[in-house]
Amino acid sequence: MPVRARSIPVLIGMAVLAAAGAHAAFSSRTAVSQTMHAYVHEDASIGLTFDDGSPVGNQATTPPTIPPGTYTIQAVDDAFTHNFHLGGPGVDVSTTIGGTGTPTWTVTLQPGSQYRFVCDDHPDFMYGVFNTSGAGGGSSGGSSGGSSGGSGSTGGKGGTVSNTGSLRGTLLGRVNTAGKLTLTSGGVPVTKVKAGRYKLSVTDKASRRSFVLQHKGGSATTVGGVSFVGTRTIVLTLTAGQWTFFSSAGPKSISSFSVMA
Repeated sequence: MPVRARSIPVLIGMAVLAAAGAHAAFSSRTAVSQTMHAYVHEDASIGLTFDDGSPVGNQATTPPTIPPGTYTIQAVDDAFTHNFHLGGPGVDVSTTIGGTGTPTWTVTLQPGSQYRFVCDDHPDFMYGVFNTSGAGGGSSGGSSGGSSGGSGSTGGKGGTVSNTGSLRGTLLGRVNTAGKLTLTSGGVPVTKVKAGRYKLSVTDKASRRSFVLQHKGGSATTVGGVSFVGTRTIVLTLTAGQWTFFSSAGPKSISSFSVMA
């Protein structure tokens, strides 16, 4: 009898552990699907989920980790003042600010990497981050991919505008209604990038400011003029050295970043 009494709790414990393990395995299978659903709404909500509604990323100190691989992302953007932009190694897809849409993207997430989705106009609070498991490396931000559009002037020494060849990534310039200029990649302010060809998309909301990009010692490239309001996209080759961006009108506020060879 004493032996039997001692055995009962052990057997119960083993049964509970087995059930918990089965539940965890089931949850793991249902939480991860090859389809993701991206959304951004006018109420400033933004997110990325699996088929079962479980979130892919969040704003936690330690982001969630998902398996790498190829996923289909079905996006819903019904916001005129926000957009959805997913960036990271090998991935750079986005909707536009000022318009709506329901695009579908196929992305390949690399192992051991970090990805970030963000509203490019409100990156301080509208964002989410997630990691991929496995060996590998890479930080979040713009990467290869995307098509070019629009037009621009020749940047002279240090930078030129072109529409051919592969892209290293996407840079997003913003001029807000107060005339403040920002330059980001994957929702992160640009401080250092590698030399190469980039898609530069500038959204200008100020009718009395411009967005100008210039290599130190070179001529300037004006992406959006002083009276221009809207979005303009060019393809620009950034060469090694110090670069600045500023407005040609209003108070002279210059921001800089480095381009590494």
